Amino acid sequence: MDTKERSRAIQLLEQEFGPKWNQIVQELGTENLRRRVGKELTSFMAFPERGQGGDRRWRGNCSPEVVRSLLRYALDCKHYNGKQVQNFTLLDPMSGSGTSYAAAESLGVRSILYDLNPTPAYGCGGWNALRDEVDESADLIFLHPPYHDIIPYSGAVWGKAHKDDLSRCSCYAEFIDKLNYVVKKLFLSLRRDGRLAILVGDVRSKGRFYSIQQDMIRLGQPEAFIVKGQFNCASDTRTYKKPFIPVVTEYLLLYHKPESMLIPFSIRREAVVDLRETDTPVLTWHHLIRLTMEDLGGRAKLSDLGDLLAQHPKAKKNPHFRDRIRATVYEHPKQYISCGNGVYTLNYAVA
Repeated sequence: MDTKERSRAIQLLEQEFGPKWNQIVQELGTENLRRRVGKELTSFMAFPERGQGGDRRWRGNCSPEVVRSLLRYALDCKHYNGKQVQNFTLLDPMSGSGTSYAAAESLGVRSILYDLNPTPAYGCGGWNALRDEVDESADLIFLHPPYHDIIPYSGAVWGKAHKDDLSRCSCYAEFIDKLNYVVKKLFLSLRRDGRLAILVGDVRSKGRFYSIQQDMIRLGQPEAFIVKGQFNCASDTRTYKKPFIPVVTEYLLLYHKPESMLIPFSIRREAVVDLRETDTPVLTWHHLIRLTMEDLGGRAKLSDLGDLLAQHPKAKKNPHFRDRIRATVYEHPKQYISCGNGVYTLNYAVA
């Protein structure tokens, strides 16, 4: 669709539907992803119209349709497997404005809500996820934690600043460590055959990108990884000069607990490999020479490369490493451009 066609389409939609035209387009545009093979819950979730429940003014709140979709799925699983649902319970440990309460009530499901806020809209206030015990058990636990420090809650959205508020962690590493502790505590509070659903998003903080879903601990049996579209964010109205990729999605991770005592888990570990001191099976001489030249600004003499790499583990395995360096450069004439007198430049470093 070119610019003229797009403008004409918008004009016609505005005339016909008024301010709601954009929401209607978003609904129609995502419908084929949101509904497949007769299923209402797919690996893509989008609710341009938030729906009824909770308080839309509560910063960072999610659509009650997210929780309703999860509840319907969990209940369907129980019915399909011939299990009773009369005692089915939903637990939301960071309940905010009470979105989960509204979703559960609309389906006739018992819900338990906790929140650090001492005066929440619904449920038990002053509940500390880091220090307090989860008294209840549940068939479905829905966790929608703060996204690091993107929205400070205590002392901003409600009450006074609280030292155990996950949105007030001093750094991202502290946030992830505390979040993982909470996730473990909640998973143990699931009943057998229960499900833990965690809604999180990616964040940028102090110029760095962090993926919460990637860094969280995985507990139980992974059942789904759902991408959720974000709409009507506060940042949508701002303009930015710096190049970056806007975050327009969240992620809902769903884990099943088929056993009471056996809990499979995985957790991401980070490390930095210094290729100046390490050899690996995938590190060829071509890689090593090219990366070393990059480190030198894209230009180097063969003799200097030999001197610099003499202590590298790869060189120590090869008594003729200087000949290997020279041969590698000769074997890739389009990558290493001769400047004469034994000096070479990387092809993409040529001015």
